[in-house]
Amino acid sequence: MAPIYPPHGKCDDARYRSVKREDREYGEFCLGFCSVILLGRPDHPEALEVAANHFTELGFYDDGLRLDQYLARIRPGDPGVLYNLACSFSLTGRTDEAILALSRAVNHGYANHRHMAADRDLAGIAADPRFRELLALMQGREGDVER
Repeated sequence: MAPIYPPHGKCDDARYRSVKREDREYGEFCLGFCSVILLGRPDHPEALEVAANHFTELGFYDDGLRLDQYLARIRPGDPGVLYNLACSFSLTGRTDEAILALSRAVNHGYANHRHMAADRDLAGIAADPRFRELLALMQGREGDVER
């Protein structure tokens, strides 16, 4: 895997500016730290997940997506990984792929429908009837898999 930091993709400036300065600095520190870990162990799942989450929080959606896709290849049945992949697809405007990843997350046990309904990262697909169908399917389920 190529070095992940600094980011390679474009940045959503509005999202980046919405993050408090100290949170941006912490996120950038974590990305640098994860980058060092991933140079030695490119399949380190925790470092990949932390880095993908920080990229997303800072508005580097393409970079977060790239890591989420890689993580989904090495942990294909992990509902939290699949959920995060759906968020990345949604943020990059890839609706069909977002719905597919979200459906896979639900089929593998993701059950936090309240979080899913309110997640700003899924706002790009929230009006899609398939998204509403997934929410309805989840509402009767017990359990909760955190992302």
